[in-house]
Amino acid sequence: MRVQTWHYLFPPLPPVAMLIAVAIGLLLSHFFPFSLVLGAPIWAALPLGLAVGLLAAAKWAFHRHHTTLDPLQMPSALVTTGIYRYTRNPMYLALVLIIAAAGLYFNALWCWGMIPAFMAYLSATFIPAEEARLARQWPDDFDAYAARVRRWL
Repeated sequence: MRVQTWHYLFPPLPPVAMLIAVAIGLLLSHFFPFSLVLGAPIWAALPLGLAVGLLAAAKWAFHRHHTTLDPLQMPSALVTTGIYRYTRNPMYLALVLIIAAAGLYFNALWCWGMIPAFMAYLSATFIPAEEARLARQWPDDFDAYAARVRRWL
């Protein structure tokens, strides 16, 4: 099934929304700076490394189950193994870590303030739609999975 191009633009896909959150955080930090220093830019390597690890683990789990990574396409398998044993949304969690890394790298405390807004955006748009698709396709399996694995952590 081919998805219309505009579905990829509005609401913005999670990686685009993450970039928007970082941009807003950087703009707010520029116009309304805090004197608090978050740390050295090198500290951004930790959350960034964790994000890359989460993304790689999620991609590997999807690859092993031969299903799509595209949140707008219908998956061919319910992935509950690997990193998905611990969180139902490791890729979205990785995007949160990238926002945190940007905040550390640019010493932009406002980026960290964007994290709850970004998580609320995902929790109101993409996550319910994805979970509804999974629940329709695998009603019993998804309900059992959702009961034992948290949405975020």
